[in-house]
Formats: sequence, structure tokens, C-alpha cells
Amino acid sequence: MKHALAAALWLAGSSLALAQDESFPILFTNVHVFDGVNEQRIENANVLVQDNLIVEVSAEPLAVANARIIDGGGRTLMPGLIDAHVHMAITEPIADLRDNFDWMYWGATSTVEAEKMLLRGFTSVRDAGGPAMGLQKAIDRGKAVGPRIYPSGPVISQTSGHGEHRHYTEPHPNFEGSSPSFFNQHLEFLADGVPEVLRATREALRLGASQIKVMAGGGVSSSVDPLHTVQYLPEELEAAVKAAADYGTYVLVHVYNDESILRSIEAGVLSIDHAQLMTEVSAQAIKDADVWVVPYYSLLGLDEETVIKVLGPLSAPKFLEVQAGARNQMKLLKEFGIEKVVFSTDIIGDPAALTKQNDEFKYRLEEWSSYEVLLQATSKAGELLALSGKLNPYPEGPLGVIAEGAYADILLVDGNPVEDAMIMTDYENNFDLIMKDGVIYKNTLD
Repeated sequence: MKHALAAALWLAGSSLALAQDESFPILFTNVHVFDGVNEQRIENANVLVQDNLIVEVSAEPLAVANARIIDGGGRTLMPGLIDAHVHMAITEPIADLRDNFDWMYWGATSTVEAEKMLLRGFTSVRDAGGPAMGLQKAIDRGKAVGPRIYPSGPVISQTSGHGEHRHYTEPHPNFEGSSPSFFNQHLEFLADGVPEVLRATREALRLGASQIKVMAGGGVSSSVDPLHTVQYLPEELEAAVKAAADYGTYVLVHVYNDESILRSIEAGVLSIDHAQLMTEVSAQAIKDADVWVVPYYSLLGLDEETVIKVLGPLSAPKFLEVQAGARNQMKLLKEFGIEKVVFSTDIIGDPAALTKQNDEFKYRLEEWSSYEVLLQATSKAGELLALSGKLNPYPEGPLGVIAEGAYADILLVDGNPVEDAMIMTDYENNFDLIMKDGVIYKNTLD
């Protein structure tokens, strides 16, 4: 089994040398269970794990032969966290990765950061574009350590769209005689017109995407697409949606403005990512269509001086415009009663910034309750991941919940995050146990 492979990996000196793979049951006792769904915790509960699944959750004592017993000491037992918009392979600036390093460097650095992400409590992520399929396979086969990854594969972008990172004089990768080396690293595909969009979508699926990522509007990190732009014609977006649907999965889009949001919804997109520049118009459309919204608010922690210094004169104004819309977006989502909101961070290009991933809880608490934010990071995110249908790489059980038959992705948290989710920001001191797929990667209780 894969657990035996995982156990054999831990080398002396590794930060995960103490990862424990149990062939016998694990019984958590004396815990208060936040199941990822209900606001009231199950007090003084017991949770039984066998292999990689939760097999019983009970308020009554459980007698299990040969079980390893872990006394939670009154801590909160809850589902592992889910970040629904990450880029596991873009852990350093895109320009450096593009121009100064080859794919071996990408793989090595992303593996290091994947382990750190798991130790921040994130047991599952949806990768929203990039060459994460190899990392996913390495983790699943026990050759690397990190969260479960739902990969989108290369992002699909129109020419001069948000997936456009060529130098000014660099030829188009789809034109005869050009050298598409950067694009062959499976970061992004440029596709124009229905036939090319269909080909790019199917190629991403061939590479192992569990859902498809399309750039449908302007963005910050690219230099040739202003925020106001609407990207892809309706028929191009519909082509990606239909091709994904033929494989039983869905499309998520990068968008900020109303026009891009509305066009995406009309095309059948199920996941609207970012959308900080939305107004009441698209809020109503999102509500009516009952689609998912995946915003990020960690950008609220950056001051203007830092933004200008880091992003430079071209991208900084765009970032500041998105930042200015973020709090208004939160208010609109609450005002319109939009409940399909999922936790995400979209931190790219900087390992130091990635250490602030859990700060996302802090900013969401400006508008949502602790319970609501926890839902966004657990069961609601799990529902979103499940939209990949038959392409779901982890079909044995649900994610984001503590329930019989669910994957054994578990945190033991010191305190009650349902009442105060701020404790989730201090993962080093407050996460006393981290389990993914029935394997313990951190345990301060023994």
C-alpha cells in the first residue's frame, strides 16, 4: 500500500522523520469534534481511523482492539484545511523560473514548499495552473511530502491575455519556427479561436488535469493585459466548458471585472476565481447561477510602498486596484447571501509570502464569522473539489469533513477555532497534530 511506501521514505534529519504510518487503528479520545459542517462541536468525542479513512465518530467510548490511542486533551479535532487556489510550482518569481532555471529546479523547489504547506495544516489544495502533475504523482506515490493536489495543468490563455509572459520580441509559441520551451514546462498554453481552445483543453486533460483553468480577464502579474480587459469570446469559453464537461469535469476562470464574470457564467463556468472588482451586477448573477466564488484576501496585508517595491511600476497599480476592491467584494458576498464561497490564497512567487498562507483567516474574519470561515476552508472547499467528478483523483471518500467514510485528513487544534478562527493563523503553536490520509506528519502530544 502507499502508506508502506510513505513510511520508508523518512530519512534521518528530515523534518518529517517522525511521520508515522500505522497499520493498526488509531483512536482519538477526549476531543471536541468540529466536523466541518455543524457549528456545534461534538463534545468529549472519540474518532476512529483505520488505514486512510475515518471509520467511526462517536460521543460514546469506543473499545477497539490493538488500537493506538491518542488522547486529545480536550483539543478540537477538525478536518485538514483546503486551499482552493494555489500554484504549487510557482514558488519563485515567474521571470526567474522562466529565464534562469530548468524544470529540475522547479521540481526541487516545489517539493520543498509542498512539505511546508502540509505542515501549515493544508492537507488538500486545488492547483490553479502550472506543472503540478508531477509533484502530485510524487506525493501520491510516497516519494515526496505534501497535500493532495487537484491539478489544473497548464492555464489556458488567449494571446495577450493573463497567461501571456513572453518577452516583447519573443515569437508566438504556436507560430511555425518558434521555440515554445517555456510553454513546454506545462505552465501555460496560448490558444486563440475555438479549435485551439479545444486542443489546449484536451491537452491539459491528457496531461492529467482534474479541472480546467482558463484566463477570462485581465490580471496583475502579466504586463500586456489591463484589468479592464475581457478575455476570450463567448464561443471560446463555451468550447472549453463543453470539452471539460465531456470528460465529466468543469472550468474555473481567472476574472476580476463584471464583464468577464458575466461572460464566464453565461458560458457555463462553475468556479469564479478572484472577482475582487465585482459590483452588484455580477453579485446578483453569481447568486442566480448558484456558482462558486473563490476569492483571496491575503493581499490586504500589503502596504502600498511594499507593493510598488516588489511589483514595480507596471503591475503595482493593478494590484492596488484589486486590493481596493477586496473589502467591497466581501460586503457584496455577504449582502447577497452568496454561500458558495471558498477559502483560497493565490500566493505565488515568494517562499516568504507562502509562510503567511494562514493569515487568510484573519482577513476573512473582517466580514464572516469564525464558523463561516472554517466552512469555507473545509466542507465547502471539499464540495468544490468534488466537482471534478470522474476525474477526481481521490474518490475513496469526501474531503473537508469529519465523518464516517471520509478521508482521515485531521488536525488537532489547541483551542476552539469555531469561536475564534484567529488561532488558525498560528499554525506552529496551535496545530498539535497533523494527519493526512491516515499518516501522522506532526505530533507534539507524545
